[in-house]
Amino acid sequence: MLGVLMFLVGAILNWAYNVIHLVFLVGVWPLILLYPIIIFLLTLEYPQRLFLFIHKFNFPFFADFDQPEVFGFSPGRCRNFKIKTPDNVSLGMWHILPSVLYRQITDAQERHRKVPHGSLVTKGIQRRALIERPVFLYFHGNAGNRAAPTRIATYRNVSERLNCNVVAVDYRGFGDSEGSPTEADLAIDARAAYNWIVDQGVPHANIVLLGHSLGTGVAARLARDLGKDGIFPRGLVLQAPYMSIPEAAFEYRAFQVVNLFYPLSFFPKIEEYLKNCILDRFNTRSHIPHLNIPVLMIHGAKDREIPVKNSQQLYATAVAAHLGPTKLSSAPEISLTGEEAFRDFVNKTEEVGGGFEMEGRRYVSERNKVRVADGEVVGPPKAMFVELTHAHHNSVQAHDLTYDSIEDFLEIPDQASVAVASNNSLSQLAE
Repeated sequence: MLGVLMFLVGAILNWAYNVIHLVFLVGVWPLILLYPIIIFLLTLEYPQRLFLFIHKFNFPFFADFDQPEVFGFSPGRCRNFKIKTPDNVSLGMWHILPSVLYRQITDAQERHRKVPHGSLVTKGIQRRALIERPVFLYFHGNAGNRAAPTRIATYRNVSERLNCNVVAVDYRGFGDSEGSPTEADLAIDARAAYNWIVDQGVPHANIVLLGHSLGTGVAARLARDLGKDGIFPRGLVLQAPYMSIPEAAFEYRAFQVVNLFYPLSFFPKIEEYLKNCILDRFNTRSHIPHLNIPVLMIHGAKDREIPVKNSQQLYATAVAAHLGPTKLSSAPEISLTGEEAFRDFVNKTEEVGGGFEMEGRRYVSERNKVRVADGEVVGPPKAMFVELTHAHHNSVQAHDLTYDSIEDFLEIPDQASVAVASNNSLSQLAE
């Protein structure tokens, strides 16, 4: 009996060895041979941009952007439209109304006539909404389009929790927009979307730039470009930002697991060469020190695609650019040098605990006057870093602390009441 058992065990082990050996020969060696070919292809313009933007993965597939109701919006609350960029590229966009204003309009109208909501919300009313409530201009990440579920969740939270407008744009090459994406072209698209909002009569102080993942680089560059022209929006909100694409690419984990470039970490010179081959750099770290508007960074502590250290360093960069380098005692991982130069900042930065303890940590640098040799000058704009304890890369928009922080930091005004008294008052707004 024992001999039979030993024979069976030996047979099983031999079978397992043969299977593993076969898998290694068939599965691993081709990958090893293909790896340098894949890396070489990523140094070429077309495959590199396919890999960075993933714009050909147009999810949700076959989306009907003219029917936002398909994605859960009430009739007329979300309007689909297109704009032209200065280089004559058509961009698809959505405007989502603040929820309170939408309900007030439709409720008041339905008291006088029973018609579908969609016919009540005219372009004139939508312009009125843009003027009366702050507008969040949203820049999404790579892959997919403006109808992706996680992005719609962001629109809902901003329009319902904050009662603000959302204008979402698909960059060229994404969604139903024309063209192909590059960093320079996305900057054109972002400015065109911003100018459209301003053309509706919205003051710059009522516009918030909101970016997620890849979109944080687009939003940060737009903020800097606007500043060069003496234009200052209400603020900049970066969800899961990165320092630059070359740095992010070499630590990015696809599906939160696979780091394609990890083997290259053993070959620093090759890694450096490949970083220099990246065409679209989206260097957020270089833009942050030049901004003169409030900057809010929100990052999930469990983000394995773009690690939270990116936001930590961007926050430190934002503050150190104006007040000098330092080390923040309440967050040792945010580390620079020069305690003396940073004394004022320590007093203006706080780690928020208490009720937020299980949700995350908030670090705030308030705008204050700073003493210099020749007197007092106005200090840097406000900066805040929010680290969400339980958030991953694509769940930042689902956390209450995200919107509590945006509301507090940017001082979003209380919900404005919209007086809608009669059909006549609304007809004056219609086109």
